[in-house]
Amino acid sequence: MSEFGRGPRGERDGAGVDAPATEAVARADLRRSRQAAGGPVDPEAARFAGQLARAIDRTPGTPDDGADGTDDAVVAVAAPAPAAADPATDPRRGSLLAPPGTGPETVHTGHPALHRPGPARPDAGPELPVRPVGPGVRETAFGRPLPGGADALPLPGAPTLVCDRTGRVLRANPAFTQLAGRSPGDADSGPLGLHLRRLVVGPDGDARLIRADGTLVRVRVVRWDVGADLQVVMLVELGSGSDARRIAELERMARVGTWTYELASATLRRSASLQDLYRGAGIDPDGPDGPIEGEQVALLCQGLRNGVRGGDHHVDLKLPGDRLLGCRASVERADDGTPVRLVGTVRDLSAQRLAENRHRAAGARFADLVALLPTGVLLFDATGRVIDANPAVCEILDTVPEDLRGTTAAALSAEPEPLSPDGLPDWLRRVPPGVDNGYRLDALPLLRSDGTRVWCGVGVTVTRADDGAPLFLVVCEDVTDRRRAAEVLRSAGTVDALTRLPNRAAALHLVDGLLAGPGRDGVVLVCGDLDDFSRVNSSLGHDAGDDLLVTLAGRLQRELPFGCTAARLSGDEFVVICSDHTEAGGPEALAHTVAALLRTSITVGGRPVEVTASVGLATPAPDPDLRAADLLRFAEVAMYEAKKRSRGGVGVATDVVVRTATSQLGLEAELRAAIADDRLVLEYQPVVTADGRVRSAEALIRWPHPDRGLVPPGEFLPVAQRGGLMRELDLWVLRTAAREAAGWQSEGEIAVAVNLAGLLPGDPEFAELVTGTLQATGLDHSRLILELVETSLVALPPHALAAMADLVGRGVRFAVDDFGTGYSSLARLKELPAQTVKVDRAFVTGIAEDPVDHAVARAVVDMARAMGRSTVAEGVETAAQFEALRGIGVDAFQGWLFARPLPVEQMREVLRSGRLRVPPSTDVA
Repeated sequence: MSEFGRGPRGERDGAGVDAPATEAVARADLRRSRQAAGGPVDPEAARFAGQLARAIDRTPGTPDDGADGTDDAVVAVAAPAPAAADPATDPRRGSLLAPPGTGPETVHTGHPALHRPGPARPDAGPELPVRPVGPGVRETAFGRPLPGGADALPLPGAPTLVCDRTGRVLRANPAFTQLAGRSPGDADSGPLGLHLRRLVVGPDGDARLIRADGTLVRVRVVRWDVGADLQVVMLVELGSGSDARRIAELERMARVGTWTYELASATLRRSASLQDLYRGAGIDPDGPDGPIEGEQVALLCQGLRNGVRGGDHHVDLKLPGDRLLGCRASVERADDGTPVRLVGTVRDLSAQRLAENRHRAAGARFADLVALLPTGVLLFDATGRVIDANPAVCEILDTVPEDLRGTTAAALSAEPEPLSPDGLPDWLRRVPPGVDNGYRLDALPLLRSDGTRVWCGVGVTVTRADDGAPLFLVVCEDVTDRRRAAEVLRSAGTVDALTRLPNRAAALHLVDGLLAGPGRDGVVLVCGDLDDFSRVNSSLGHDAGDDLLVTLAGRLQRELPFGCTAARLSGDEFVVICSDHTEAGGPEALAHTVAALLRTSITVGGRPVEVTASVGLATPAPDPDLRAADLLRFAEVAMYEAKKRSRGGVGVATDVVVRTATSQLGLEAELRAAIADDRLVLEYQPVVTADGRVRSAEALIRWPHPDRGLVPPGEFLPVAQRGGLMRELDLWVLRTAAREAAGWQSEGEIAVAVNLAGLLPGDPEFAELVTGTLQATGLDHSRLILELVETSLVALPPHALAAMADLVGRGVRFAVDDFGTGYSSLARLKELPAQTVKVDRAFVTGIAEDPVDHAVARAVVDMARAMGRSTVAEGVETAAQFEALRGIGVDAFQGWLFARPLPVEQMREVLRSGRLRVPPSTDVA
């Protein structure tokens, strides 16, 4: 059986009729019972109801027509008694008569009375056309346009309140304030601003009004909605002689009309509100086909003849202009079950149906919008179960809406979470409704259908369902990639990019934590550095070197004893951190284990390469202020001491080693200050031709220490290398040598040679720094020679070669220092981007006695000459060496045989003389 549908509050009685309609029908039943029993009807009450109905239903500004509207219309229906009536052959049957088999749910689309004016009758009133409501006009629950808000709403004369959706009182009419004993202007006792539950308690059917003096008044509560935000609440005082006035008032407020059909007299009665309802809809209820109710009367009578018990009938009558009337009829019986009358209720459903259509359209628009959103949307009910989900969230969770609906929020959580007493996980919290009360979670792990997790950024707010129940609205987006990128950025500061081992910063943090713990005495650091690793990069390429480092890192991770952690400090240097050396058999056993793990053989291009490492170990000193950086420095010093002794050796950070390291640390600080304060000096060693003419001079650095005296380069250069000062030292030498050599112009075009060990062509600023220094000092490019060791010139990257080519184009010359001591073959000489080759003193020393040294030196000179390069022999100390070198064609010579390194002023004197003395046997006439 079809229902009227939901009313403004969504509350329905057992018969499916909304509260105002139920009240109206109940009052109508009471009145009919009294009339059937001969009960009196108060004329004043009927007049009051008519005036109140017109006040409610009249558009503001419409004059009162003066009709009380309380009298029922009585129509004598010439219909046979139920036992004799035959609906199939009844000539008064209208088009609403349900055909056999359609049942009470049949919905008809029209009635003949809608398509013609109908006869003029004194009791029917003038014919009213159907009046559609214009676009843009807001409808009230009465079906009339609402020109204003709560203050503009017309109220009945009965005690009435206007409340917002939360139940807060916005307006009260005088009848209510009088009944409640409250003054509207009194802040203490006035109803405005109070919640309805503080004024009325109990069920609507039998409630109690709390008066200002604390006494209670028995009332019946009738509610109806006005628009989307307001609710009108009227109180009917019980036990106070309620009569036809209240019945008519209730019917008009609910836009409900009633009719009765007395079976005994075949008389049809319509209430005044029903007549108004028909007139407002433009219907002539008594057309040539008989009363509009005749269809339902005939159908119910047929049911009675067929012995149907408890039958009723319901149809929806569609009218032009989107008007809709809901018509329900049923059989009323006496106490003994004998049918007495038929009772019908007609309700104007136009506003309700319009609101439903608008609600459906709004819901459809919202659904379409949510479906198009790239952000996932989930809707949970109050128990935390999924009601609906959009396609985006289904894609995130790799599922379909059908499988997602009904799933609990706890089941979607990828990690176990404590549940609240109502079964909700921590991330789904009950908050007051509204976006302002929502909250966000930056990263929440949710479970996908395949069991994997996905990290989502989640926003949660609480909204209201149509029936007022709370709903959780959750939006989420996949932040897995964003989280992974952030993790990479975070790990970049603590993880080595190549080997994925902890880096120096992470290693120091770990050691500091161990030194601060109770197991401090068991901590051991073992530092290992690969021996001659640079030859792997220079001979086999950097890719081979990277592969070797990754292989060694994997061996350390897999094979170190329990409680040990490997880290990469820099380049080819590793450190192993042991939290308890007893687990590894003691400190020295651990050191030898690390050395063995770093000793390996790698095959590249079919050629095996043996790799060894020197290691040093350090244990914490009794000093409680010892930090991780200190302990690591001690281990590195022990490693360098082992490297000095032999390849693959093991060193221990003894007290002597520690004191030496501490001394070197102080020396490093002093050297750094000496560079910054320009307290270093240069000496120059001449480079001469075979006839003693000075061709150039090599700049050699010296450190006159205020306490130690002159510190030899062999002592402070290793300190500078370990302290990362070589680049700063090179820049100081380049600037100073260029500035001092610029003053030699009066003595001739003599070039100055500068050794570089920290500032190399691979430096992105190499060419810019060299050119800038020459411009600042005024030294011509052609008077600068840059000397680099052989290994730094092998396998140069393209940008380094481009920098060197740029400087050569400006006049700068490059020299290969210590040629023949590296790991390149003589054939590589042609690939070196240099104009001068310096024969190392290792071959010069024995050239006069050792045939091998003589042969190597000759090969270098011959190859250089063939390639257009000049040669310089360094470390020449004897006349025999000079004679042998001159004999194989060396172009220039450098060594103590000609001059020791000279201060800048003595170098000026040599340049002024223009020539140095050479052995007599080499004099040229």
